[in-house]
Amino acid sequence: MRFWKVLPLGVISLLLGGCGQFFPKESSNPTPPGGSGNYVYVANGETGTIAGFSVGTSSIAAVSGSPNSLGVAPSAMAATPSGSFLYVSSIAGVIFGYSIGSNGALTLLNGGSPLISSITPTAMAVDQSGNWLIAVDPTPIAYIFPINTSTGLLGQQAQLTLDPGVQNTTELQNTIVFSPNNNFVYISLGAGGVDTFTFNATTGALTGPTGNLKPKQSTNGAQGLAVDPGNKYLFVAESGTDIVRVLSIGTTGGVTEVTGSPYAVGVGPTAVLVDSTGSYVYVANKTSNTISAFLLSATGGLTAIAGSPFTTGTTPVGLAEDITDKYLEVANTGGSPDLQLFSILTTTPGALQSFATATTGTDPTGALAVVSAK
Repeated sequence: MRFWKVLPLGVISLLLGGCGQFFPKESSNPTPPGGSGNYVYVANGETGTIAGFSVGTSSIAAVSGSPNSLGVAPSAMAATPSGSFLYVSSIAGVIFGYSIGSNGALTLLNGGSPLISSITPTAMAVDQSGNWLIAVDPTPIAYIFPINTSTGLLGQQAQLTLDPGVQNTTELQNTIVFSPNNNFVYISLGAGGVDTFTFNATTGALTGPTGNLKPKQSTNGAQGLAVDPGNKYLFVAESGTDIVRVLSIGTTGGVTEVTGSPYAVGVGPTAVLVDSTGSYVYVANKTSNTISAFLLSATGGLTAIAGSPFTTGTTPVGLAEDITDKYLEVANTGGSPDLQLFSILTTTPGALQSFATATTGTDPTGALAVVSAK
């Protein structure tokens, strides 16, 4: 995040055109292209490349053509739930799209030209239906694009201004997360806290902000976000006092901090992930080079897992879970290694054990984001 802007707080509903819709959805293909394996992709900020790997049962291997040259420094990535398409943004002012082949190889869409120009996203996310892409820039403004699920191309954009707040001028760290039921969107804004929106997956209408969660202290900044699979809790990693907050999600998307929250983590919490079973919570601590691991109770309480924190490479900034739900994938922007996979153990539930590592190009690559796809 590089800028800050003071704007009035209000509820904004973007409706471009009749019937309460932003715009018509692009045509859909019931059998879109996509991979048939288990793949992980890493965006490299220093080399301007995207590296892809196939995840096997005993090792990982680079996919054909990896690393792919982007030509600009990437800032964020997002993949469709179907594993058909991968979107990569740059603060140079573009969004590129790739199709994901059946072997995990990437092919640029639109003849290699950007799908979108003149915006500078620091975060992107695709909704649970795979029909909509949201991107956020540092001003902060959210942009909503319809996805043609047959071609991967992005349609006409809508946009809305987010809640005011002083942005962190030393980091490009926003996070967008959809609730698993696809009804709510949460966007972190550093010192601006977290904005809450309602979302209509049929029309693409993003309404809000309907609420804003301020940081626990004025010196804190909201960084990584996650929602558990049961749509019960929002997790917020806050730098400054180095905590993770647990908040109960109400029926309208509003959040209330649970008893016992916040919980201490390592120095510089940047990303947070809840595993697919809703049993474990992981926080990447970029300054202390660790991952804090917790058991999640039915009431939202967190208990440190035996062996936590777990040592990572240098400056872990991105977390993802593979599609088999067996591995935690970590992007280390300082390398040593660039990409790190941990097995999520069942013998000591939720504990992490090193599984595989990889370089993602010619070091230093500056790995800054990681996503998984099938």
